Amino acid sequence: MIKFFRRIRQQLLSENKFTKYLIYAAGEIVLVVIGILIALKINDWNNYATDREKEKAILEEVNREFRLNKLEFNRAKSYHQTSDSLLDTLLASLPWTDDDLGRLFPSFEEAVGTLTFNPSQGVTNSLINSGNYELIQNDTLRNLLLRWNDVYEDFLEEELNHQKFRYEVMEPLVAEYTDLSMPNNPESMLKNSTFFKSVRFRNLLFLMKGRLSPVIKDLEDATVENHIDEIIRLTEQP
Repeated sequence: MIKFFRRIRQQLLSENKFTKYLIYAAGEIVLVVIGILIALKINDWNNYATDREKEKAILEEVNREFRLNKLEFNRAKSYHQTSDSLLDTLLASLPWTDDDLGRLFPSFEEAVGTLTFNPSQGVTNSLINSGNYELIQNDTLRNLLLRWNDVYEDFLEEELNHQKFRYEVMEPLVAEYTDLSMPNNPESMLKNSTFFKSVRFRNLLFLMKGRLSPVIKDLEDATVENHIDEIIRLTEQP
């Protein structure tokens, strides 16, 4: 093909048809430009197809990760709600009698337990750190993924405040006033039943309830849950 065009150019020059040569040269340039544009367009199509395949794989990974996160969140949610309900029951039962101690102490242990929501972050963090989240065409989904860490960490902060009170205040007192070597005998575990009938103990339960309240409020607002659900919905494959 190149030899063919070269032969035409040489023929036009040899015949002194300079005007026709210029027209031909311009036409040849136009053909070259058109060829380049077509090649670029084909390359764009190929890149677009490749990007869409990558996006599909990304959406599958994100959907899988957040489905697991949904299960983990539901576990933490159920735990917190159970603790909150038990604290209400214990507070409503005050002041405790000697008969109440053996019956209610197991509920007390469960009520002051703590748990934190620990979602999988690998896929999301990898997307953000690598910049591959830009392959996601849905603007809403991209923004949800970019905001996910902030939403999760706000919730975790409340959980950790609750957990800190349990470990630094409640747990040392339980160790001081109970015999933990006798877990199957609640009455024998209580070395000092007077403490569990005191105003101090009642106030500690109220404080524990207060530390848990922000966690329960976040659950009721459903900020984290809605965030997870929306990411799952937007990453569903047709």
